Amino acid sequence: MGKIQESSGVSFSLSYLIQLVGGIAVATFAFSELNNRIGIVENTSTSNVTHIEAIIKAQEENQNSWIPADYQQFEVLKSHKELLAQHQAEIIRLQDKVYQLNRILSMRR
Repeated sequence: MGKIQESSGVSFSLSYLIQLVGGIAVATFAFSELNNRIGIVENTSTSNVTHIEAIIKAQEENQNSWIPADYQQFEVLKSHKELLAQHQAEIIRLQDKVYQLNRILSMRR
């Protein structure tokens, strides 16, 4: 093997040196951008976890609370509206039957 001496030298082209420095600069920039994006994701994740925990806590506290009177009235009115629609459909069906019976009786006379 050859020995390294003080007079030894290394020679390579200037374009290779520029490519090497440029590659190192691009790799450093890419690493810093990736590191920043990972930091943003971590911060967002932590923030979302605290918001989710607050929502869960609020739901647990409100689980057995009273239902507002307006909502109760709305539900009662909704059920009455459905019941009214059923009765109206039944009335129409009965009117049709009465009409058919009247037609049959008028034909027999």
